[in-house]
Amino acid sequence: MTTPVIVGLRHLIRNGILGKVAAEQWVKGGFKAKMDRKEAIAILGLKDGPTLRNKMKDAHRHVMLANHPDRGGSPYLASKINEAKELLEKTDGKR
Repeated sequence: MTTPVIVGLRHLIRNGILGKVAAEQWVKGGFKAKMDRKEAIAILGLKDGPTLRNKMKDAHRHVMLANHPDRGGSPYLASKINEAKELLEKTDGKR
């Protein structure tokens, strides 16, 4: 069974956040019990590297806009998106 990480994929493709290839792929198995750096980067649609911190705020904003509960998104997915941002803010520079 495959599980989508984010629901608003059309919005993200249209705004250039995700490429078409990334949007057509699904993450298998759902979320991990305890989120790690790799999963957090995947949730926000980022690539690990020196520019990650600069791109994180915009990526979080775009993914959250597409999945916010007030706009019909899932509260669970919104919490995972926020958890990913918090984890990356804490562990930035520690790989």
